[in-house]
Amino acid sequence: MQVVKKSESKVLDRSLVELTLEDKAGKISRKEAIALVAQEMGVQPENVALIRMDGKSGTMKVLGKFYIYGSAESKKRIQPRYLAERLLTKEERDKLRQERKKAAVAPAPTEAKK
Repeated sequence: MQVVKKSESKVLDRSLVELTLEDKAGKISRKEAIALVAQEMGVQPENVALIRMDGKSGTMKVLGKFYIYGSAESKKRIQPRYLAERLLTKEERDKLRQERKKAAVAPAPTEAKK
């Protein structure tokens, strides 16, 4: 693993890390990439967010972009929800969609009339 670029944003409490993963094209999952970056950077996997992974044409290299947050709370506050949903399994995503549907269809509680 080779870090290509690293920049820090103190206002958003996160760092952008771009790195190259050698010989990983087609062999690494999103969760594995997050765990690998967390281990390399010395942070908890809950504080790492995968933005994108791109394969380089004609090679086995993967270019990954990650945000490393200062805390899990700042990650939850700033990171878009769909990025976290990409890490879920198909069954977990379906369950989440069903829960959202039920919440949208359920009528709002009304106040008791006097």
